Amino acid sequence: MTDDGHGGGARHRHVVHALGPQIVSGSLRPGEAVPTEEMLVAEFGVGRSAVRDGVKVLSGKGLLESRTSAGTRVRSRNAWNLLDPDVLRWRYDPSPSPDDIRVLADLRVALEPGAARVAAERADAQAIRRIDEALAALYATVEDADRFIEADLAFHRAVFAASDNDLLLHVYEAISVALRSVRGVHTRGLEHNKETLPAHERVAVAIRRHHVRKAEEAMRVVVEGARSDARERTEGPPD
Repeated sequence: MTDDGHGGGARHRHVVHALGPQIVSGSLRPGEAVPTEEMLVAEFGVGRSAVRDGVKVLSGKGLLESRTSAGTRVRSRNAWNLLDPDVLRWRYDPSPSPDDIRVLADLRVALEPGAARVAAERADAQAIRRIDEALAALYATVEDADRFIEADLAFHRAVFAASDNDLLLHVYEAISVALRSVRGVHTRGLEHNKETLPAHERVAVAIRRHHVRKAEEAMRVVVEGARSDARERTEGPPD
């Protein structure tokens, strides 16, 4: 049964999460027209109001545009809200492309050393305690790959939080959806995870001591290592 009434407000999510991944994955290409409203009603078993609301949501994410003369079409990638949580999830989960992994690894190299530097400048006692607690969790979970991934994410979030910069933290929170999806690429084995612990500890120690240059350098080692791991997993070992 379809719904043209009040239920459309809830059912539009089905439209959003069906069409969104098709657009982000390239199944629906930029400039391509999406199926007509009648076709979407029939395909998804929802009412016209749900279809229209779903299209509005996707338009708000920059994925679609509707014109009276041309219908509803997929927008080019440069119009997408790339930091939207749904767009990131559709891009990185469950199977990000090697190029998507590279883009995220490059972003970390560009962003995280600077965040660690600012954290070393700004961190107060409470922020430092949270970083130390996150580091302790890394050591405690190193034998459990899934828990280690969560502890690793928490450690890096604690560093961003210690920067006392709401924009930096917002960016990290936005990309954490993608980070969680790709962590398994380089957080891949117990021995490897153990090898990363000293580098994370150097970050924590430098921030604790307010050594800005050392904090930046230590974090660069961490994220450059993660980028090398990602390259090896997606492209193979260097010649």
